[in-house]
Amino acid sequence: MGRILIGFVVGILIAPVLGAVVAFSGHFPVEATAKPPQWERRLANMALDPAEDRKAEGLSDPTSATDDDLMKGMKIYREHCASCHGDREKPSNWGRDNFYPPAPQLYGRGVHDPVPHIFVVVKYGVRYTGMGGWKDQMPDDDLWRVSTFLHRVKTLPASVDSAWSAVAKADADSSGTE
Repeated sequence: MGRILIGFVVGILIAPVLGAVVAFSGHFPVEATAKPPQWERRLANMALDPAEDRKAEGLSDPTSATDDDLMKGMKIYREHCASCHGDREKPSNWGRDNFYPPAPQLYGRGVHDPVPHIFVVVKYGVRYTGMGGWKDQMPDDDLWRVSTFLHRVKTLPASVDSAWSAVAKADADSSGTE
């Protein structure tokens, strides 16, 4: 029993020392353009989801998800989020290829989390991902609008969906790309 305990204690001490040696000798990967391994993505998601749950507890979406709110949310998304998260039918090469982990391309997949969870991520950001918090950058009303838009991006009302399609097409036409 004593040897097992000694082995356990030595193991607990050796792992951090080896980690420090790897980190401080310049062998710890720091490139933002690398693709995260699957185990790291799983671990991060396992930590993020409960943190979102806790932070979003008691919050409820004050927007009515009217066409007007969704249009305002779309405008905010296009002006402040699309450069990293992609615009309608146009992924962001910058956000997809130059962040660690890559910024999710939300235009094509939407966000399946409840609106209060999206609001928490938009307002406070996510450490170590490049996703900054917007709490001091715009009012909560606008953060709720963009969160509601992201939640509904795959099920937008026809009027909002066609407006988003029209502005994306106009942008593509003006930049000379299709």
